[in-house]
Amino acid sequence: MARRSALLRRMVGAGTLAVFALGGTAGASYAIGEYHVWNKKSTPLKESAYGSTAYGYGKWRLYNGSNGTTSKVYSYSRLAHNADNHKVYVELKTQANAGYCVAPKYTTCDKKWYHHATAETKHHTSSSYKYYKAYDGVPGDADYARGAVRTSIDIPYRPDTHSGTSYTEGSKY
Repeated sequence: MARRSALLRRMVGAGTLAVFALGGTAGASYAIGEYHVWNKKSTPLKESAYGSTAYGYGKWRLYNGSNGTTSKVYSYSRLAHNADNHKVYVELKTQANAGYCVAPKYTTCDKKWYHHATAETKHHTSSSYKYYKAYDGVPGDADYARGAVRTSIDIPYRPDTHSGTSYTEGSKY
């Protein structure tokens, strides 16, 4: 007991105990069910190709439901200019990480994020924003997930085109 008390006094004197005490309260951690914005209406993802222009924005989260834990995108998308019967949709690529990621945002990790699955919202031609969701599962061998989201244009007889990718903050599951 005396040895432990002397060690405790030295730790307090060096400020070590204060660091340990504050380490777990640096900020709230993101968990299952919390929403992460991938783009806002004022700054949507934009894709222009072959005469069409598409916009998209929304949120992403991990969701625990009857299908287990899923990665889910909640999106608003529109096709501002439509050429040749093009369609707009939002693509969700679920990325996972099996390493250790630093709270609260889980974006800095000691291992690389890897692609797990891809899902797409409904393809449509509306010039006003339409709300659609898409989801897929998460891997059992990882502890963290995030969304990699793109606004896309479905072009008949050609490869689809995509905006740049917007990465969400991660969530622990």
